[in-house]
Amino acid sequence: MLRLIGIFCLSIGCMGVGWSWKDRLKKRLEESYQARQALMLLQNEIMYSRAPLPEACLQLAGRIPEPYRTAFLRIHKEMSANNGVAFDTVWKRQMEECAKGLSLPAEEKGWLLELGACVGFMDSRTQAQMLEQYIRRLDLSIEKQEREMADKGKVILCLSVMGGLMVAIILL
Repeated sequence: MLRLIGIFCLSIGCMGVGWSWKDRLKKRLEESYQARQALMLLQNEIMYSRAPLPEACLQLAGRIPEPYRTAFLRIHKEMSANNGVAFDTVWKRQMEECAKGLSLPAEEKGWLLELGACVGFMDSRTQAQMLEQYIRRLDLSIEKQEREMADKGKVILCLSVMGGLMVAIILL
């Protein structure tokens, strides 16, 4: 009887591991959506409000979720303090801090960090065009992640269930 209870618990545990892996893939995709939304809102602030980057970051901070909210508020605060630090330096430092807690793919984190160097020194139209390029990159990455999630999610669940059953058979 104890053996059957142990086998049952082991099988449930294996299925739980599969679900957690699938949830990680889902969380990664959701964070990519949030990054895309933040960049689109920043682009809109620059294009339509004609706001300079520090002001656009402040406006954006009120409309996006954490951890981006804090990062954009800090960017605004540092740029408004006028310490003579370049925008790309401030952007990179704040986005590195922001990206620590995120499970974005390394490629997307790299794009997020390098964005400040591409946006910080140009007129608003060029800034909006550069943001559009990054948004397109994110869109392609999101499409790839969606395909992977559909394929890998099923495989992960099947393998975790089958692994649990295989261990159960071995223990019997």
